[in-house]
Amino acid sequence: MKHVLAALLGSMVLAAPAAAQDVATLDHSSPVAAYGGRLLWSAFDPATQTYGLVTRVGGATSAVPVARRTVPFDADLGPGAAGAIVAVYSRCATEITPSGSFGPSLYGKGRGCDLYLFDFTTGQETRLASASAPDASEFWPTIWKGTLAFARTYDSKRDFPYIYTRPLQGSARSTRQPGGPRNGCAKCDDKLSRPVALDLYGKRLAFAWQYIGTGEGFDTDIRMDTVGGGHVRVAHQAGGGLTQVEPGWPAFESGRLYWSIGCFGDESGCPGRYGLRRYRISTGTIERAPGPPSVLSHDRDQATTWILDDGQPGTSCLGDPEVPGGTCTLSGLQPAFG
Repeated sequence: MKHVLAALLGSMVLAAPAAAQDVATLDHSSPVAAYGGRLLWSAFDPATQTYGLVTRVGGATSAVPVARRTVPFDADLGPGAAGAIVAVYSRCATEITPSGSFGPSLYGKGRGCDLYLFDFTTGQETRLASASAPDASEFWPTIWKGTLAFARTYDSKRDFPYIYTRPLQGSARSTRQPGGPRNGCAKCDDKLSRPVALDLYGKRLAFAWQYIGTGEGFDTDIRMDTVGGGHVRVAHQAGGGLTQVEPGWPAFESGRLYWSIGCFGDESGCPGRYGLRRYRISTGTIERAPGPPSVLSHDRDQATTWILDDGQPGTSCLGDPEVPGGTCTLSGLQPAFG
């Protein structure tokens, strides 16, 4: 396997900060998806203690007519088999019970999780039966035309998530992808490796992979597979103690790979360690751009970097004391990268 370490690559820091376009304020964290001028995220309803999918296109925001969840949706946007924009996401028979801030790495702990597709053109939801195994749970789906990728945890070995790709239609078998390392700490209580936020672009599949390394906290990789061969560790961050630096939320655009780096915990350890990154696949170089330290979600579409940022880090979008409407802002940054 080829390892491309960020520390060894040439980089460029963009001097000018990006201008932000705020589109929503949230009081609970949510994954954010963007494609083709459409945004997608989850909005919390305190009356029902559930999340509904919300979409924004052409300046108008509306609810997506699908069943609600007790956790935010692990939704992704992309072109469907016919090229129209669709959303893919999971829903579980038994959702994990959120405890405080729901971490995006915990989707694999649900049970009876199957995959669904919502077509914005027809307004119809379809269960993706061919990708939903009866003895496993699927989560973090991503789509590109006729191909679907997703994570899966089998009921018989819940501590071992895998990544698969398969045709969106038909009965062909799913193909297992390499994923990332399991753990390097034999005596740790939490041995679960965790794929987070998959993104598919043609034959390229990117994802974050968290696992227990040899230090404190989770190690995190940004990895990129080429379906059919070729696997690259694009970036690596060792786990921290009081300060946890987390690369995450990889997203493709125009043949380049973007991701964010957040910094959580002791803020004194954060300066210079967070921001936005872009990987040039053709040259293997990583470019840098400024970004807020507390990015909770990230995507890239139409030369805009979309981020969900907590204005009061560590308060799970609620504020301390609680702020009406919440403290997390969904914003589009331009240019972020030139």
